[in-house]
Amino acid sequence: MIDQGDACHPARTRPAADRPRGALEPPTMALSSSILVAGLGDRTCEFLIPTLLKEGYQTHVAVGLHPILERLHCAIDLMLLDLPSADEVAHLPTVRAASGATMIVIGPGRNARLVVRALELGADDYVQRPFRTDELLARVRAQLRRRNTQGSILVFGKLSLDPQGRRATYDGRALDLSAEEFALLSLLAARPGHLYPSEFLAQQVWGAARCADRDLLTSTVTRLRQLIEPDPELPTILVGSLERGYWLGGLTRELNREP
Repeated sequence: MIDQGDACHPARTRPAADRPRGALEPPTMALSSSILVAGLGDRTCEFLIPTLLKEGYQTHVAVGLHPILERLHCAIDLMLLDLPSADEVAHLPTVRAASGATMIVIGPGRNARLVVRALELGADDYVQRPFRTDELLARVRAQLRRRNTQGSILVFGKLSLDPQGRRATYDGRALDLSAEEFALLSLLAARPGHLYPSEFLAQQVWGAARCADRDLLTSTVTRLRQLIEPDPELPTILVGSLERGYWLGGLTRELNREP
């Protein structure tokens, strides 16, 4: 039995006293990436939750469009989205706009058009039912590896960003960035070229209490552009607007960090 939790609290297994004798204990390791197991119909792939917990993932559950959107206000790294039929694919742009989380859609098999449509509307991967759990886990790990850039130095023209070392340079000169400025750059660098909604960026950098202040994001983007853009009026690295959202463009190479 899995407790779906509430707000941003993850799903959890039953207390030890309530578990059958011989049942596996939940992992005691530090939970890593946060995964939302979600469904657009009246169900979701809840049978995956014990496996995800055993793998060490922090796991959330949401069923229905509005609960999914509410859960995406939390810090979610990856979403497993169950698509009962082709009819629900129309909701994907709404879900995509609410979060920068990686989205793996689990949907009907033998429907090539649906696969293409889901990918066009924002899915990062599509798994057809029926599927093998080990294959799905492999896809989850692969997507999270792509998302995790902490082991690399990212180069965007003259800008170099080292998320793990918390360093940024432009044309070889170290940039004096505030914590919020570095957090925003690192968040955008997690998926170069991906459009992040402004609301999501503000929520992640400043938290729920201050994310409604649109001037915070605007002023931070303006200052960053003055530091990293050859022409701040015609940005090519930190691209976008408050209305459209923002992304990092111009990734030229990715370097392995020295151990």
